[in-house]
Amino acid sequence: MIPDKDVQGLLDKFRGKKILVVGDLVLDHYLQGTVSRISPEAPVPVVALGDGCERKIPGGAANVALNVLSLGGKPVLAGVVGGDSDGDTLLRLLADAGVDVKAVVIDSGRPTTVKTRIMSKSQQLMRIDREKDFFLTREVEEALTSRIDPVMDDVSAVILEDYDKGVLAPSTIKHIIDAAVERKTHIAVDPKIRNFWEFAHCTLFKPNRHEAGIALGISIDSVEKAIGAAVELRKRLSAEAVLITLGSSGSVLVHGQGEQPQHLPTVARHVFDVSGAGDSVIAVMGLAGGSGVAVTDAAKLANLAAAAVCAEPGVYPVKPSDIIREASKFE
Repeated sequence: MIPDKDVQGLLDKFRGKKILVVGDLVLDHYLQGTVSRISPEAPVPVVALGDGCERKIPGGAANVALNVLSLGGKPVLAGVVGGDSDGDTLLRLLADAGVDVKAVVIDSGRPTTVKTRIMSKSQQLMRIDREKDFFLTREVEEALTSRIDPVMDDVSAVILEDYDKGVLAPSTIKHIIDAAVERKTHIAVDPKIRNFWEFAHCTLFKPNRHEAGIALGISIDSVEKAIGAAVELRKRLSAEAVLITLGSSGSVLVHGQGEQPQHLPTVARHVFDVSGAGDSVIAVMGLAGGSGVAVTDAAKLANLAAAAVCAEPGVYPVKPSDIIREASKFE
């Protein structure tokens, strides 16, 4: 359930580690209101917005960077935003939080990805997405990699966070993984379906049950099938480790020659909201890999982090104290 070693000691290793986070940047936009009647124009609720109803926070790979920061690391974020006010807002929020955004490129050919959620009493009534998910033009891709390359010599790990919005094209992925392999830098991947098989030779591959099942053409409806899937993925991708997350069933970890597969049951005792749990898991795995923490202990820390995030409403960057609190429940 919990790492064999001192949890605080493991988390202390995260401090000051510089982590490159590359992926799709999202601005999460929340509108909070109350519902007291149905519209006379259509059978839909009327949401009345009050003072202070609007909130904007970084999402996608930007939320992964915030998790790295919250856990004591020093994130360098790479991706694209549109040349619009939403992009300005996202960059300002990240810079104000302390995230290094020097590797973020402005792409005037697409809007900043924005997810607007209309909420009432913590219940999501509707989500409106503004995005373009085509791959970057060659010019923008080259601008992005030219900002990533100088950072590679100075980071302890790389996290590739694919939200399938076009930033991580196969050529970009190969460029980054080749550079990381050459430097023997830990590289953790959170994939989506479009690029699923493009992440060969990564250190840690973390799909969820749904993504792994689609990629392999199977239904992963048991822990045993999840372990079999992780073994197959590790073989096909030549990855050092594969962690498949299973929602309420926890996760499975396969790694190393001769190492036994592990099932980590969920430790969440109260699930308020699962938003952002995957971002916290990959942030922990990336930081742990860059800090020399064994992958088995890293997976257990990530399991505790997911439990902490699920107990909070909305997207929540996990803190070391949250992980320690969850671990203390098993003492």
